[in-house]
Amino acid sequence: MNIFQSDFQKNWQVYFTDTNKLNEYTSIHIIELKNVEADGYDLDGAVFNGAMFENNNFKNISAENSKFKNARFKECKFINCKFWSAEFTNVVFEDCEFISTTFLQSKMINVTIVNGKALESEFDELEGTELLIISSEFKMRSSFTDSKIPIKFQNTNLSGVNMMGMTGLFPLSFEGGVLDEVNFGKSYFSEVTLCRVKQGEGGIKFNSVTAKSISFEDVEMLKGVGMGWANVELVRIVGGELYGPSFKEANIAKTVIRDAYVTRFATGHMGKVEVANSTLHRSGLFEGEIQELSVVNSTIDEIVGKNFKADTVLWDNVTLNGKIDLTNAQVKDFRPTRIQRGPDLQLITTGSNMKF
Repeated sequence: MNIFQSDFQKNWQVYFTDTNKLNEYTSIHIIELKNVEADGYDLDGAVFNGAMFENNNFKNISAENSKFKNARFKECKFINCKFWSAEFTNVVFEDCEFISTTFLQSKMINVTIVNGKALESEFDELEGTELLIISSEFKMRSSFTDSKIPIKFQNTNLSGVNMMGMTGLFPLSFEGGVLDEVNFGKSYFSEVTLCRVKQGEGGIKFNSVTAKSISFEDVEMLKGVGMGWANVELVRIVGGELYGPSFKEANIAKTVIRDAYVTRFATGHMGKVEVANSTLHRSGLFEGEIQELSVVNSTIDEIVGKNFKADTVLWDNVTLNGKIDLTNAQVKDFRPTRIQRGPDLQLITTGSNMKF
């Protein structure tokens, strides 16, 4: 620690009570602040460049319109702090905890949160270029509502988190981690990717979402995924196990299912649906319609398909098992080839033009 860092460490309370004096100091010196309890300070408009904060407890701090550039926070705790309309550029939060803290309308450029914990904290209406969140936990009414920023979550758990109304058509990705009772409703994305994600006890909602694509890759999500009233160009389910999605009244241009076990797949207004090397268990085809349904080398285990409608259905090397209820189903062009009948098959085609 050089003489200027030592001076700031000794006199930080003096600088924290006078923002003008603080900014005059930080415009010349790179500061470090360690092992302090800071409570109730007004740091609105403060500017920090290259600062290092370590093992500090910040409580009831107001830092509206503050600026942090090339800064690092390590093992810091923020309780009831306000970073409204703040700017963070090349900032890392490592092993930090956020409790009832808000970053409302802040701008984040190349910001990383690693090994963090957030409880009832707001990351709402964020803007910027990228927010990377690694090996962290966001719980209990924490939120990212109305944010306009690409976010990458890696091995991070979200529980009871609100992500509704995100805009800007930015990508959103999850790699690993657990999602439990997370709501993405009414958001606008470019691509959403969930890779090796597990699901807790609560549902995952993409209701009324607009996106170019939503991909589920090797996920284990067994408690329900809702995508009602959504508008999505492409939905991909590749590998893994998925309960849903339920596409009630959704408009999905194309759906691809590969090497997956999908339960309660429920149709909306579907364009082309391609299924290969997969199992569809207890599918609901009684609502909405499909333009083209292609199923190859797969198992269909139970269908609730009363009044099902489609233009074209192509089934090749498909095993049918359980109760396949296609009562009154109407398909303009049905082409079944190499259909296998399972031991528990109950095929009901009363009033249907689907002939096996």
